[in-house]
Amino acid sequence: MIGAAGIVMAAGKGTRFASDIPKVMHQVAGRPMLAHVVEAGAAAGLEPLVVVIRPGMDVGSATDGAVTVNQPPAGRGTAFAVEIGLSAVPCDIGTVVALYGDSPLVRPATVRGVIDALQSANAAAAIAWADVPDPGAFGRVRLAEAGLVEGIVEASDASPADLALTTVNAGPAAFRASWLRRVLPRVQPSPRSGERYLTQLVDLATEDGELVAGYQITDLDETIGCDDLERLAAADAAFRRRT
Repeated sequence: MIGAAGIVMAAGKGTRFASDIPKVMHQVAGRPMLAHVVEAGAAAGLEPLVVVIRPGMDVGSATDGAVTVNQPPAGRGTAFAVEIGLSAVPCDIGTVVALYGDSPLVRPATVRGVIDALQSANAAAAIAWADVPDPGAFGRVRLAEAGLVEGIVEASDASPADLALTTVNAGPAAFRASWLRRVLPRVQPSPRSGERYLTQLVDLATEDGELVAGYQITDLDETIGCDDLERLAAADAAFRRRT
């Protein structure tokens, strides 16, 4: 098994934008946010780089150099999107990285850091996390010793104790590809949202006796996910400060 592939989850409609433009095609620093994510994945050496989009979605040149696959409308959730993306990843690839198409400030170094954390710990998965003052709708990360991750819970499914955590799921995730292919079909829909969450893989890794490594993002600008116009404006301002 060699190399690392990337899967960019980019099929979201972005209903909070009140626009016909796909969410990931809204601009940050004069370019579609999806173009920034694809560029970061390519700079990190991900090959192939697969972008999962909705059928008929116009992404223009934002996915240049990447492979696009259509996500059937019947399925929901990040685990479903990655499952679809895996169809375009060769079986001899050893590592798969999942990237969020609405997180345009992710750095190539962070992508590589998550891969290094996975491989250094000989783990099944590695999760990027950050400690943020206002975790809001972020999934909460339960940390264990030695830089490992004990669990992740989506905010919509979290208990009050979990909601009190400030350690959040905030960036790319890397997986041992053979394990990912085997385990993804076991991810069940959330009883609350009906979505199949990629974060459930942490619990499945624990069930399998596998390790989940953590990689801390310290530049909190990288954690900005553009779910609405306010966050889009924040990402734009942060990107322009960076350059």
